[in-house]
Amino acid sequence: MDIDVKNSLDKVLTICDASEKSGKSSLLRIFAGDVYGFISSVSADHCKERYELFNTIYLNGTFPADRLPESESNDIPEILKIMTDVDFRKAENDNSLSNTIISFFLVLGRYYAANNLDRNDVSMNAVIKQIKLMQDYVKKNGAPLSKQPSSSKAKTAKAASPKKKAEKNTEAPSEKEDAASPEETPEETLEELLEKLDSLIGLNSVKQEVQQIINLIKVQKKGEEFGEKAPPLSLHLVFYGNPGTGKTTVARLLAKIYKCLGVLSSGQLVEVDRSGLVAGYVGQTAIKTQEVIDKAMGGILFIDEAYALTHGKGENDFGQEAVDTILKAMEDHRDDFIVIVAGYPDLMKEFVASNPGLKSRFNQFIQFEDYTPEELKQIFLLNCRNQGLLLTEECDDYLSQFFEKMYNDRSDDYANGRDVRNYFEKVIRARANRLVDTLNIVSKDEFLTINLADLQEAAKKRGTF
Repeated sequence: MDIDVKNSLDKVLTICDASEKSGKSSLLRIFAGDVYGFISSVSADHCKERYELFNTIYLNGTFPADRLPESESNDIPEILKIMTDVDFRKAENDNSLSNTIISFFLVLGRYYAANNLDRNDVSMNAVIKQIKLMQDYVKKNGAPLSKQPSSSKAKTAKAASPKKKAEKNTEAPSEKEDAASPEETPEETLEELLEKLDSLIGLNSVKQEVQQIINLIKVQKKGEEFGEKAPPLSLHLVFYGNPGTGKTTVARLLAKIYKCLGVLSSGQLVEVDRSGLVAGYVGQTAIKTQEVIDKAMGGILFIDEAYALTHGKGENDFGQEAVDTILKAMEDHRDDFIVIVAGYPDLMKEFVASNPGLKSRFNQFIQFEDYTPEELKQIFLLNCRNQGLLLTEECDDYLSQFFEKMYNDRSDDYANGRDVRNYFEKVIRARANRLVDTLNIVSKDEFLTINLADLQEAAKKRGTF
């Protein structure tokens, strides 16, 4: 389960629930059909399987594909048409409901386009095309921005850069501003971000390292107020550890923390690997890499498996061209651009040592250790809580033994939290197979309960126990 998809989905489900209470029926079924239609529109293949997995994980298996209303690909979602009409009739005329719908489909599309299991079938260009169709529909049929309340205009002005703030307040909205965009949410405070970091399961040494970096930044900022001339901080980092240990999650939080501390202007995280930087022809890699750098400017560029840029490559490989372009950007934009490289421990040490420029700029390493068996179990239970699922009493001992064995039998392709998520998805499928013939008579508690048989069946599928 992806937390961004779930959070965005929860907002849509809240809207549907409120609308159904006011007399609009079957909105959830309509919405489920729209999700299937959207997945079909952006998928080159396996759209039904992709939807069925979404239905199982996020909708508790309530809306199987063969029971959905027909939804045409490349069409405007029916739920968006309904909410656009509701927005238009509201006194505020703020397009808030339709924006929430579009935001969900944007988050879902981004997830599929970035996910290792889906991105070969799902094109981000196709996602953008569908979102543009939805935005154009709202622009044409929704509430005009000229009718929006002054508080909404104030939000737009606040989002503008300081130099253009007054100018934006006096101009008519541009086409870009007029188009529907994902629902704005207040930026998190430093305290909220640190609380999120602290709430992550495990990663105690990582949290300590990050806290030390934050302390150093705070002290140096105070020193600047007192006129102290301190050397510039090098905040580029090496994250090393096995897959699935939370490296991307921590990097995303760190980008936002750096923005709160005034180190970065935007605080976004741009995640790439070798394929996102290296092209196949001379001169093209520098252009491709520079485009990624421009996107990350003001935030953090996170390069996963960075060692693939240099490890075992011949003289004609273009990985070094990407490295040289990144090093130049790190030098030219040291005040508003941070790079974090990540990957397996030994390979990351080899990567940094491969180039004097890398060695001089990446002088801080943070180790992400494998999760312990108890932490693996807690990650599984967190997945259950996020989906509102219960477990029978005998599941507790079984899970302890299962994750102890998973930990002790770690292989070269062991993936920590990802392996837990994969096992959780197999448990959800085992539960679905057990319940499918009793859906008409099953109680809510029975439906939401995972039992020992589900865990055991999923373990067989995984090849353990």
